[in-house]
Amino acid sequence: MKSPTPTAAAEKTAAAHVSGPDFLLLHGTLLLYAVVSVFGKLAGNSMAINDLQPTLLFMGLEFLALAVYAVLWQQTLRRMPLSFAYSNKAVCTLWSCLFGLLFFGETLTWGKAVGLAVVLAGVWLVVSDHE
Repeated sequence: MKSPTPTAAAEKTAAAHVSGPDFLLLHGTLLLYAVVSVFGKLAGNSMAINDLQPTLLFMGLEFLALAVYAVLWQQTLRRMPLSFAYSNKAVCTLWSCLFGLLFFGETLTWGKAVGLAVVLAGVWLVVSDHE
């Protein structure tokens, strides 16, 4: 028999009790989602110089990573409220910025740093309100 859908009050209570392993699953899944952007950038760079083999390789890796992400995201959503999980997606902005710095020689400006701080503060405010 199918279990009943949790009420909003039950989901709010569940969010306050997201376990450590579930929190790690959430952030590991989000890290994988951010890695997808690296594969996409590499595919785009290869495509720009008409280098077909690396383009197809990185597009394939991007597709594979998205498929794994989709399965992990569904498992994550089974374990916590949607609003809690989705609020954390903004940390992908941090990962993408770090990947840009590490792999593509992008720079961190004061504006980007302040923007990241605001985004992360927003995540903290939304997530900490799930009590």
